[in-house]
Amino acid sequence: MLGKNPEKKPELFRPMLVDFIDHEHELVLLSEKIDWNYFEKEFSSLYSKVGNPSHPIRFMVGC
Repeated sequence: MLGKNPEKKPELFRPMLVDFIDHEHELVLLSEKIDWNYFEKEFSSLYSKVGNPSHPIRFMVGC
């Protein structure tokens, strides 16, 4: 079953990963240029409609 993208909500005593990432790193810059909706649309038909939710498709294709 295709999982939903997790909501990004801050927690009081838990720092967000985005606070530690170098936003000038080449992989971060590349990930901003990728059309993630395209991958969602292309791969979503391959997922079951029942069962446990999957990890987001973005994790599978590399980011």
